[in-house]
Amino acid sequence: MKKIIFLFSFLTLITLNTVSSFAQETLPLNQATVSADSNTSKSVEYELPYPGILPDHPLYFLKMTRDWIVRLLISDLLKKAEFDLLQADKRLNSGLYLLHNDKDKNAELAQSTISKGEDYFEEAIKNAEKAKKQGMDTKDVLRRLLDSSKKHQEILQSLGSKSTEALKDDYFHLQERAEGFERAVSSLSAE
Repeated sequence: MKKIIFLFSFLTLITLNTVSSFAQETLPLNQATVSADSNTSKSVEYELPYPGILPDHPLYFLKMTRDWIVRLLISDLLKKAEFDLLQADKRLNSGLYLLHNDKDKNAELAQSTISKGEDYFEEAIKNAEKAKKQGMDTKDVLRRLLDSSKKHQEILQSLGSKSTEALKDDYFHLQERAEGFERAVSSLSAE
């Protein structure tokens, strides 16, 4: 059974890496990580990972299947928290890429993708909390979670101010959720 899972994962990785090199154009870093309004004094220093295949691609389901299998196989709580954080950041950046490619066509898909990413963020915090309760050293992952939550807030604030009225409330809710993540991570760090 393990050989079948490994073979499936290996073939999926090869397929997705080959397809992703042809699938999407790359964004310059300054466009991939949107900064907040110009009145904000400083952008958060946190770089989002390249998302790979985007949700509007026909083979995206293979990527999601691979990620689901990989997450299922991770047993270490810290590694699972790191993986969930990576998925949250990739989803946020996927939403940005979707908006960059065609804002009108992809606005709802981008918002949905970002929302699912925030679910991963929540799971990352839960796994970091469980790891801390088990006595593991969580300083590094908590620091990255804190930096990422600030970046998520910055980007969501920017997207909310630039979005249509229909999606403005959704982005505002996601921003509030990211603020809650920051508070949760800060309290975990203080313990």
